[in-house]
Amino acid sequence: METITADYMEQHLDGYLRDTYKHLHKHPELSKDEHNTQLFIQQELDRIGISHRAMAGTGVCAEITGAAPGRTVLMRCDIDALPIEEATGLDYSSIHPGVMHACGHDAHTTIGLAILTVLKERKSEWTGTVKIMFQPTEEAQPGGAKPMIEEGILENPAVDAALCLHTNPFLTPGTFEMKPGYMLANTDRVYLTLTGKGGHAAAPQQGIDAIAMAGEFLTAAQSIVSRQTSPLDHAVITFGTIQGGTASNVLCGQVDISGTVRTILPETQDKIEAQLERLLQSVTGFWGGSYEYTYSKGYPANWNDPELTARLTRSLNDAFGETTVSVNEHPYMSGDDFSIVANEVPSVFMYWGTGSLEKENFPWHNANYHVNLDALKYGAAAGLHCLLELLTEEGAERI
Repeated sequence: METITADYMEQHLDGYLRDTYKHLHKHPELSKDEHNTQLFIQQELDRIGISHRAMAGTGVCAEITGAAPGRTVLMRCDIDALPIEEATGLDYSSIHPGVMHACGHDAHTTIGLAILTVLKERKSEWTGTVKIMFQPTEEAQPGGAKPMIEEGILENPAVDAALCLHTNPFLTPGTFEMKPGYMLANTDRVYLTLTGKGGHAAAPQQGIDAIAMAGEFLTAAQSIVSRQTSPLDHAVITFGTIQGGTASNVLCGQVDISGTVRTILPETQDKIEAQLERLLQSVTGFWGGSYEYTYSKGYPANWNDPELTARLTRSLNDAFGETTVSVNEHPYMSGDDFSIVANEVPSVFMYWGTGSLEKENFPWHNANYHVNLDALKYGAAAGLHCLLELLTEEGAERI
């Protein structure tokens, strides 16, 4: 089969891509609550004529076999939204207050359905089995990938390779980015409480100032990366919440802090976990306070199979132009539970350009985040191309 291009997708499915995306964007649902999204996917699969089954509560596994059995490949499309009030002003903005698709999962779901549409229409022209993993709860750890794996999505038939395309607002439509080896980071969470002794603000010596302890801890914690981690390594410590105090003239007795630690190497991950506690011991020991500390390991770092990554890079560049795929030098410090799939089968996670040239682009998880509708055809075409490439050991014939 000849290569399915973005132009083909535009001529054949552009209206479907845009309408589906707008519907999903307008009706976002939070992690573990994707019931209507699940129903919409199931109804679309019934209409297309694709076998499917519900998994992990609100997830869906769609499965189609071509003209004959063969290898089995899987594509992950996450479906959940975020607790963010949308500020894009789009005419298809979220109708649910405080809930928004601000990470592109609506676009992922859209291209998954489009790919299945083409695979069904041209079923006689390819061999093997494709599974589309419409996964819930990517945004809330422990995530939806693990339960879908536990329920057998990688079995019967066994998956030989897996793929994930993720939107990237800082790449233009028609461009993609990936790298062999580590592509994304470990995404750990830190929760801690610093306890001092309340009192009158005019007599701080009679109490133990938890805010002062917190300030010393937060400042010193950054030196773990800047002075105790190799500059050739990758690590980020960010504290996103701090809560404490009741009045301007009351010495604060307790501060609660939460944050995230992003690392690539397991040894760096373990070292930072230990160093944070050593710092807590030091700070609270000096002040005479106490602490509670929880370090919760989240999604593991995502590993792209080097051989598959090189093969898909060559194949996409050959099919769509040599400037289509760039190989980034360093991993991103964001994370994704597709890494759990990648720990089980050879996999590739790649970024797909969804930015706009005409207006400002905003990062993931921003209230102004948007997807360029012109990018949908490129994601669908590239995703389909990669799936077919992975269907045989040497690379499948193109549609």
